[in-house]
Amino acid sequence: PEAHAGEAVTIISNQTPFYAESGGQMGDTGTITAPGLSIAVSDTSKPLGRLHAHVARVEDGVVRVGDAVRLAIDAGRRAQLRRAHSATHLLHAALRRRLGGHVTQKGSLVAPDRLRFDFSHPHALTPEDIAAIEAEVNARILENSPVSTRLMTPEAAVAAGALALFGEKYGEEVRVLSMGQLDGADYSVELCGGTHVGALGDIGLMRIVSESAVAAGVRRV
Repeated sequence: PEAHAGEAVTIISNQTPFYAESGGQMGDTGTITAPGLSIAVSDTSKPLGRLHAHVARVEDGVVRVGDAVRLAIDAGRRAQLRRAHSATHLLHAALRRRLGGHVTQKGSLVAPDRLRFDFSHPHALTPEDIAAIEAEVNARILENSPVSTRLMTPEAAVAAGALALFGEKYGEEVRVLSMGQLDGADYSVELCGGTHVGALGDIGLMRIVSESAVAAGVRRV
């Protein structure tokens, strides 16, 4: 029924601004507060699907079931996550354009300080490939076009050209993220529930620092 200062807790609220870890994007951190109460949130997860669980520690005061509290994310960290996640979409599109339509996402990590992207491809990228992919992504970033978000049915989204990840479970309504323009068409169109920048220039710059194999037919940048 209650938790005191120093205790580790998992908190469920009837609504939350926190993003729970999903689709490779790390969960939000932040604070939960009330008069005389301070709780530090170190992670957010979705152990039962849509239900958000705030993994936290009580720093000051006592928290009780039914308390009214204020939830606030770490906005600076969220901004870093948005940049990395949007860069992942541009990277995916650039890989497909450079290497071919067989390239599909096999895993990803969206962290505040970096991104990691696994994709299907039978052999190592050449230095020329890496340079071309970097240049194309950064060209889209420099154009600073706004990111478009639409809510659609999964069927309508795929019909509109959105990339859906094989094995992912989608509900009756999905978010479709469109980013960048090239030759009069959207550069990247994907189904995604993550957080993203408002305009591509917010990303700053994308640099590939390593490329390796993680499994047969799967590469990692």
